Amino acid sequence: MAAQQLLSNPDISIEQVAASVGYANRGNFAAAFRKKFGLNPKAFQLQRRKEI
Repeated sequence: MAAQQLLSNPDISIEQVAASVGYANRGNFAAAFRKKFGLNPKAFQLQRRKEI
């Protein structure tokens, strides 16, 4: 998913990721992301930073 790749970049904000994948509202993006991946975008982003 494009959002996962974008969230892996620490220089891109969650708002920018949401807009890039077609969400005008960060909350709607977060809800959809959480439903699909089981964690919120910020938690995913922090987890990816630890892995890098």
